[in-house]
Amino acid sequence: MLALIQVLALDPDTARSEDGMTKELQGQPKSAAKWFEVAKEHREFFRVAAHEHGLSLVARYVLPKDGEKRPALPPDFVGALLQTAITIHDRQVSAAEWWKSLMNPIAVLLAAIVGALAALAGSWINHGSCR
Repeated sequence: MLALIQVLALDPDTARSEDGMTKELQGQPKSAAKWFEVAKEHREFFRVAAHEHGLSLVARYVLPKDGEKRPALPPDFVGALLQTAITIHDRQVSAAEWWKSLMNPIAVLLAAIVGALAALAGSWINHGSCR
């Protein structure tokens, strides 16, 4: 996603094709089969149309045209987009790993149960051997 933002924010061409993105980024994405699929998963950043050159960055279309084309986004704006993408990713990872916060309490509870069972078993064995 970060690669898509960079290319689509700074390249002279506002919109790209799947083949154009694959050539520019020297391969397919790791998180999906196609660059258009990555973009479709993040509509907060990208526009995806059905035609060949249908991949573009939403923010580029806010800027007025400079003749026939829209200008590249300013570097500070691109930086803000990249930081936003990283923040969204970090939040998604944290939300997916919520269960990890339960590991310590579960381990303590299991240790307490095992300890109590061991104490009960020891008491039962000692009590039974006294007869």
